[in-house]
Amino acid sequence: MNQFWKLRGDRVIWIIVVFFAMISIAAVFSSSSFLASSRGISKVAIFMEQTKSVLMGFLALLICYLIPLRFYRTFSFVIYGVSVFLLLLLFIPGFRVEVNGAIRGIRLFGRTFQVFEFAKIGVILYLARALELWGDQLDDFKQFALKILLPVGAVCLLIMQNSFSSALLIALISFLILFFLNVSFKNLSITVGILVGIVLLMFLTYHAFFAGRPQRLESGVGRIFNRFGTVEGRLTAHFDKEEEELAGLSRAEIQQRKDKDRQSENAKVAISEGGIFGKGPGKSTQRYSLSMAFSDFIYAFIVEEYGLVGGGFVILLYLIFLFRCIRLCQRCTATYSSVLIAGLSFLITTQAFLHILVNVRILPITGHTLPLISHGGTAYLVLSGAFGMILSVNKQLEKQDALERAARESAAETAEHEMQTTQTNDTTPDE
Repeated sequence: MNQFWKLRGDRVIWIIVVFFAMISIAAVFSSSSFLASSRGISKVAIFMEQTKSVLMGFLALLICYLIPLRFYRTFSFVIYGVSVFLLLLLFIPGFRVEVNGAIRGIRLFGRTFQVFEFAKIGVILYLARALELWGDQLDDFKQFALKILLPVGAVCLLIMQNSFSSALLIALISFLILFFLNVSFKNLSITVGILVGIVLLMFLTYHAFFAGRPQRLESGVGRIFNRFGTVEGRLTAHFDKEEEELAGLSRAEIQQRKDKDRQSENAKVAISEGGIFGKGPGKSTQRYSLSMAFSDFIYAFIVEEYGLVGGGFVILLYLIFLFRCIRLCQRCTATYSSVLIAGLSFLITTQAFLHILVNVRILPITGHTLPLISHGGTAYLVLSGAFGMILSVNKQLEKQDALERAARESAAETAEHEMQTTQTNDTTPDE
């Protein structure tokens, strides 16, 4: 029983998880003024809700940690298939749930699940198993297209109609996995060219047949393009200079444009007011106007209350986590383990830095949360499970190392015993 509860794996990663949990509870509680008022509940209720999410996250982590690696290897394709099935449920009116103007979840057993989060893990598990089985066949572009591009592309296409940024994130993570696993650079280059061509073609199609025609976007094929207007609006608001953007607009139009960009502006103000050491816990002023301070803009809120020191510490935690995972990859002898750790660590750190870059206004708004820190939900549970899967692989590596050490020690003892026996025989007088 003691052996069952003895946690193995990288202690640094375990410590990072604990730090994330503490930061999450403190930051969400302090930043939840807007959320509490919009729901008509107290901040204490938000605190209890986030504490429950953190505990559920730990439970998800422990379950995924205790599941042996061979389970993930055996059922990788099944998990991928389940994630695709969940994405297909988004097309059925009785299951889908609209959130913030887009269909991003399904309702099952009275609860809402963001299926995009499951799809991210499903794609990584699929790639890990596919590269293990067919890695030596992927120099041929036909095989590469059938076994890699088609499955990943299908998921991205299903997601694109409701979250363009999530589809691009999955594509980026897949590309990073394939690049670092030394898949044919020629095939990767062709893939990038195809991807750029498809995106440009889809935008041209959107402008030719669907832009400014909301009825077409709500039915049939048009649903694939219903997020393209949002993407263009965010890109325009981010890259256009304010003077050029507002020139020639009426006062009402200017106010409407500013309302759309208000969240990003408030995040910018929060970061600028944070300074080096921040205003201190519970002393944020932007939490009353930054409506998504507890999720999409929680990093800006952390900088406001804890300054560049607190923001830098959060970045340092993600970087240490990534470097520890790289070391684990170097220890892996099996392709599956290596791809699984690489993919999950790329997912967590890439999403984290996308969130941070959006908060500091280097990138347009994407809506990605800060892993294991933003307000709990499906994303919190799934990414907690991802940490558990990494630690499960790490546990297996430690077992292998222990077996190898035992084998070496046994071999050394056997050799020493044989040497002593030989020396004894050599010193025994002839009869």
